[in-house]
Amino acid sequence: MATTFLPDDSGSTERPDMLTGLGILSFINCGLFLVIYTLGVFVTLGLRAVPEQEFMAQMNEQMAGMRDMMGEDGVAAFEELVPLMYHGGALLMGLLLLRTIARLVGVLRMWRGRKQGFRIYAVAQVVGIFLPHVVLPWKHLGLWGPLLALAFAALYGTQLKRMA
Repeated sequence: MATTFLPDDSGSTERPDMLTGLGILSFINCGLFLVIYTLGVFVTLGLRAVPEQEFMAQMNEQMAGMRDMMGEDGVAAFEELVPLMYHGGALLMGLLLLRTIARLVGVLRMWRGRKQGFRIYAVAQVVGIFLPHVVLPWKHLGLWGPLLALAFAALYGTQLKRMA
């Protein structure tokens, strides 16, 4: 697929600098999270090889020395998330991996000057805000991750006029 951008005001059909910068950041981000989520899928699938009670006992033993450092809220969050990761961790990592792959496909297409890449990327970003909550409780939605996802989609959106 050839790289093609619509001409700007001066007639240049080169990739816009903003798109180059965003693309480089996105390639780094997607590459890193492809590795993390792929490993996460295998690790969480491996957890299922350990009987649940044994796994919980091991996790509680590991956490015992850190209870003072974690505080009551940290301990409560840990005790809530460990069973979720045991039962739904592979699904969560798989969903996050699929979202990252979709984002990467979108970025690659935008890198080559295709508007369709923005659509893929924007849908992956917006759906990706809510997708983890198939497994995680809504109280873990967060603020900065979704804002950053929407900001990147908006910044890419400013470059649509140059994409074919």
